[in-house]
Amino acid sequence: MTDRQTMYTGLSHAAWGYLFLCLDFNLGNVSVLPRFAGWLLFLSAIEKLKEERRDLALLRPLGVLLALWTGADWLLSWAGKDVDGHFPPLDLIVAVAQLYFLFQFLTDLAALANAYCREPEAADLGRKILLCRTVQTVLVTAIAPSPYLPRPGWLPDGLADGAVLLLALAYALLGIALMLYLFQLRRAFQDAAPPPLPPAPGGGAGEF
Repeated sequence: MTDRQTMYTGLSHAAWGYLFLCLDFNLGNVSVLPRFAGWLLFLSAIEKLKEERRDLALLRPLGVLLALWTGADWLLSWAGKDVDGHFPPLDLIVAVAQLYFLFQFLTDLAALANAYCREPEAADLGRKILLCRTVQTVLVTAIAPSPYLPRPGWLPDGLADGAVLLLALAYALLGIALMLYLFQLRRAFQDAAPPPLPPAPGGGAGEF
């Protein structure tokens, strides 16, 4: 059985992982929220939660693969390049690996919510996480092949670009929702959080 402090930390890492995975801000070609950091946080969450949900350990090899892939993509972005599009079959394998990882990862986190969230205001938290899992699966399935699909000649460029932008926005909003739900799940272990630091000796209100 995993101690509550470890579970608290693992859920924190899972929540922050979605910040890097679903939100993207660039300086030039380089992302300031590199996706590989999200996968590393997910791997840390797996390590801390695997005793509670043993299926999570099976996701570790896929997490390592995805961290390496996105890490290489981030490094190449400094030179204005990327790893996507050079070998479409490999891109497809990576997309399927990501889809499976995220589906199973959220399934296990929803199971944790069902097991530990007994308060009335959090009783449906597992259901909300599963709903996000379903929406996430649809979005990833729609976004992943979009760079390789031929664009119909009758479809205006602006409309096609707008559809891609709308999907990206929906994915970002989904990531924010998942962060909020995972932080809510983390409250089940709030009493295991580190206590606040005591005030410095001799310090007091209004002192500098």
